[in-house]
Amino acid sequence: MATDQIVGASVWEQEMYDHLVGHGQIEGEILEAYADLAANEDRSSAFRYLAAMILEDERRHHQTFADLAETIRAMGELRSDDDPIPRVSGLRHDKEAILALTERLLAVERGDAKELKKLAKDLKSFEDTTMWVLLVDLMRDDTEKHIKILKFIRDQAKEKR
Repeated sequence: MATDQIVGASVWEQEMYDHLVGHGQIEGEILEAYADLAANEDRSSAFRYLAAMILEDERRHHQTFADLAETIRAMGELRSDDDPIPRVSGLRHDKEAILALTERLLAVERGDAKELKKLAKDLKSFEDTTMWVLLVDLMRDDTEKHIKILKFIRDQAKEKR
């Protein structure tokens, strides 16, 4: 899979860029497959619903790969414009406000995690007849992801660089 040469890029930057662009092309094909599945009215509505959920995630993944590739390209070209994926140093500019907000949001997410755990337990008897438990479990996974992101923000804001 041939990609653009990045003028001034290191070997690592070029290889990483090529990898990300190539993977992005594969993600594009996967996006099309999920979009077709989600739109296919010959399929069950439950299947289409779940395929649409996956499609949403795959769109975000596709955009993330594109952003990573463009950020590496900008790094290799020594461009000083805003990267699609900003540097974490920006989290330190308004450190106190970011830390306070992050701690408040972490408390909310942790509360959500407890509520979702209870909800999953309450819905357990519907596990064989609905997708409710699956959806609650997916929300629990998202909540854990949110907590991971918030901890990263908090830890980066605390850094002294």
